[in-house]
Amino acid sequence: MKNILNKESFCAHFPQVEIRYKSRLLPSITTLAGIVTLTLATSLKDAENLSTALLTIGVVILTIGIIKLIRPTQIMVFTATGEKVVRRMEGHTQEVKADIEASLRNGDFEAITPLISKSSCAPLVSVTYTTPSGSLRIGQILHYVPYEYEPLSEVYAHITK
Repeated sequence: MKNILNKESFCAHFPQVEIRYKSRLLPSITTLAGIVTLTLATSLKDAENLSTALLTIGVVILTIGIIKLIRPTQIMVFTATGEKVVRRMEGHTQEVKADIEASLRNGDFEAITPLISKSSCAPLVSVTYTTPSGSLRIGQILHYVPYEYEPLSEVYAHITK
């Protein structure tokens, strides 16, 4: 059985979905804003408290901008419609496995939401990939074994174009 938890293996299994990088315009603007804030903070001579506060804010903004520039955000896109694919992972108890599998098989992913476990250490995990319009609905049930997730079901795919 394929495990679709990883983005790369998911895209390899479904070639209609590809990984793209978000634009680097906003991180560039953030980096520039950090540099301007640092410059302003060093030019203030009379207001020492304000200068220290601006220096701290400038360092934080600059750091965030540089990290986003170096490591841009990846998004998955359904190429047929150009929509962003959203992944959700939800924990469940063992008793609802049949209900989750039926919901995934029928493409009724909304029926999974009431079956979410309140416990943080639920043994089952459902992973679903959907688009806002519902043109792509893919899901699978996984079981956590130490250090990895093992698939318990086949991959259920409902793709419309």
